[in-house]
Amino acid sequence: MGILDIFRKKPATAVDPVCHMTVEKESARATSEYEGETYYFCAPGCKHTFDEDPPKFIGADKPAVEM
Repeated sequence: MGILDIFRKKPATAVDPVCHMTVEKESARATSEYEGETYYFCAPGCKHTFDEDPPKFIGADKPAVEM
């Protein structure tokens, strides 16, 4: 790792609430809006699963969406 690597910005990421994969926000395959929050998905299938029942995938006992 060179000195310039320290100054490079890491891409903004989020955790797919369905499969828990880390997803780069800029290149997420799909997104959904729910109760004023944006959720990012690794694939359209995860988005579809989320959209059928969002409360199942979010809440106090679930991992945070934003990283």
